Amino acid sequence: MAWQETSPGHYERDFDSLERFYHTIADAGAPLNKQHFLISTTLRLKTSPPPHQVLNAWKALRQQYPQIAAAADETGTRFVYDVPSATELQAWVDKSCFLEEDGSAQEKYEKEKPSSLVRLFYFPASREILFRTPHWRMDGIGIMHLQGAFIRILGNGPPDEIQFDGSETNNLSPSLDEAANVPLVVTQAMSQAADEELEVCLQGLPAVSISTLPNVLPTTTRRVTSSFDVDTTSRIIHACKSRGLTVTAGIDAAMIVATLPYAERNFDPATRGQGGGKYTAFNTIDLRKYLPAPFSGPKAAVSIYHTGIPISIDLNVHKDFDSIATLVREVYKRDFSTENPRNIFQFLAEYVHKVIGILGSPPANPLHASAHPELSSIGIVNDYLPDIFKGSASVIEVEEWWIAVEVIDRLLRATLWTFNGQMNLSLNWNEAFYEDEFVHDFMNKWKETILRELAVRKKSPYLTLYSQNTSEQLPGLLLAENEIKNK
Repeated sequence: MAWQETSPGHYERDFDSLERFYHTIADAGAPLNKQHFLISTTLRLKTSPPPHQVLNAWKALRQQYPQIAAAADETGTRFVYDVPSATELQAWVDKSCFLEEDGSAQEKYEKEKPSSLVRLFYFPASREILFRTPHWRMDGIGIMHLQGAFIRILGNGPPDEIQFDGSETNNLSPSLDEAANVPLVVTQAMSQAADEELEVCLQGLPAVSISTLPNVLPTTTRRVTSSFDVDTTSRIIHACKSRGLTVTAGIDAAMIVATLPYAERNFDPATRGQGGGKYTAFNTIDLRKYLPAPFSGPKAAVSIYHTGIPISIDLNVHKDFDSIATLVREVYKRDFSTENPRNIFQFLAEYVHKVIGILGSPPANPLHASAHPELSSIGIVNDYLPDIFKGSASVIEVEEWWIAVEVIDRLLRATLWTFNGQMNLSLNWNEAFYEDEFVHDFMNKWKETILRELAVRKKSPYLTLYSQNTSEQLPGLLLAENEIKNK
């Protein structure tokens, strides 16, 4: 599965289990000209660099991370990479790096047709640089490493001329299966371990759902992002730690609690908010910390080094924040490299194969597909890319950062990150399945739950929710201290 030079200047390697998983999901949306989980992430800079410097930085980024220019072969099961001539390099730039005189990153996120390429869109007028990548190429942590490298190249002044001699292929990333030394020959013990890992999911079905619009086909993906100020963020983090919770566990538990008023059993609106049933979802777990250097760091940015672990919470038993948070905490604090309960790396490939089987089996009634909020935590963005980089050629300052995915299913895709000391919550959804008002109301309740359950108290906490990251403040979000206390 390692990269091999099969002819002079031509390199190939097989997709691993997780890459096949995401490529299969991407292919499913192709007939609709959509790509589930397609990642869009944007940097808004303080000043707009000259377009030719952005272009040259993109070329230089390929030298550091050549895998951004690798392609899937015609079977969709292998990566191929060719050392480019000057003409081939320019052809790649022409189809992957774009100067946008009009519009914004938000508009591009909603309207741009999907591509199998890693692409960059530069908007000088709005000072935005948008990166877009299929999820089978890269994950959220990886793309932050990539953006950090791009900022450093830009600040240090990218060279005007770049030659590729093949040495860049030393920087091609191994797959997760290779980097983690995952066994690929399936044994009975591996199959049994995968079944045990997924038992939580299977026993949690049918899960509670939230009501969706009666449409079958997806349309446009939308996003809404809301943030806490630096002081409130600090209070939330302190409250989580004082209760033995990771921040992700605390925010995830609050999201589940916020779901309860909307939760239905067996897709029956008459049961809405009455309690009971099971909340069942997959929690995204970053696996980089378990990998040996250099794969645990920025060198292997262009990769997907994570997995999804099922969680199921019996809402007949666990009805409040403390009880739910205790269960969520166990998932996030688990050491996935030990035998207690299972070392996931010993059966990861077979596990991913079985997850494909579960998620790839749609219900007979498409209106009864899974519909609930599900969280992915990016962590502290500043750990991966600098907000201010003082390079040898210029100072690059990042004023704003956001990430979103294309969604074609009925889930509310929630994301958590902290940037410049501010906690950000984001929801991505397909407008065929949810009205804007519902999503905004859910975001309100999520934030209110965080403040109430994590005991954040301060004078006049201003909770500002911005639709599509614009400056338009949505109604109903100015919560005074006594309003929170009386909930």
